[in-house]
Amino acid sequence: MTAKVENYCAHKRTRQVSIETSERACVNCIWFEQHYRPNRGNVWGFVPISKGTCLLTGKTRGVLRQPCKRFEREEIRP
Repeated sequence: MTAKVENYCAHKRTRQVSIETSERACVNCIWFEQHYRPNRGNVWGFVPISKGTCLLTGKTRGVLRQPCKRFEREEIRP
């Protein structure tokens, strides 16, 4: 990598958005599979990104999109 790319990656800032589990968003649907990218730097791991795949339709969707009619939540058992 060039020095310009390394400097950009080292100083890149990201933002996080919190979503309540009661909200109707694709990220809370049981049919949504989130995409991940490899972590940068010395620590091995994966970081979630803002896209994913609907397992029912096979389409790529954003995590904050309005869910489809087949939206389902995971049942929480006491």
